[in-house]
Amino acid sequence: MLLIPGMASARGIFEHQNISVPVGQTVDDVYVVGGNAEIFGQVTGVTVVVNGDLHLGSTADIKGLVVVIGGLVKQDQGAVLGDDIYNISLDTSTQNSLLIGGGIALGLWVLQLAASLLMVLIPILLRLAGKQKIAAFTDRYPLSSVRRLLVIGFLGTLILAALSALLLVTVIGIPVIILLLLVMVIALAFGSTVVSFRIGELFHGAGQMSDWMKVLVGAAILTAFVNIPFVGFILFVLLLMISIGICVQWIFRKRVKPLS
Repeated sequence: MLLIPGMASARGIFEHQNISVPVGQTVDDVYVVGGNAEIFGQVTGVTVVVNGDLHLGSTADIKGLVVVIGGLVKQDQGAVLGDDIYNISLDTSTQNSLLIGGGIALGLWVLQLAASLLMVLIPILLRLAGKQKIAAFTDRYPLSSVRRLLVIGFLGTLILAALSALLLVTVIGIPVIILLLLVMVIALAFGSTVVSFRIGELFHGAGQMSDWMKVLVGAAILTAFVNIPFVGFILFVLLLMISIGICVQWIFRKRVKPLS
């Protein structure tokens, strides 16, 4: 290597400081983090520079991909490139975009986490606070009534959507829409309690568990499936329809009972 430096080669270079590939030297790959890179020789693989600048001399011969993140690329005339150059400059606008995008992503994750916790906690709290009343309410809706509740909930959802569309065109209707949304949230809370309890009953050994423990198991499973992309959205819509069906049927029974 000392006698014929023009034929010197290396498998690859990975540095956290400035690096230089002299004329006649051949390396497989170059990775530089937190430093600058100067290449006058040949690189047969990829060249990656993070948080640094890249200088391609006139004798440089790069066969692979060139990626520079957070720095500049200077290419002298005569440098040979066999693939593309990707340069991501972390200027002020880019940093602001990354900060805003990261903040939005973090915010959405926090909202999803908070909603998941509420989906587990609210059914448990309703079961513990309601005791006998919630138990009697849950007993009215066995698994065999799910299909009927879905049909009622689907029709109820269509009516609510049409009513909301009509109210949305008027300023006076906006408070009514907010009230309807609040009613749907309450219905979803009670519907989730019923569905969670029924799911918890399906497990082996459920007879030895208390009612709130059944709700806990069912709510945890339901929340886990709701968080699955795409499939979770469909399950949430079905859960909402079942909840609206339960609410409509409960209101109908309350209205009919005095007449009987």
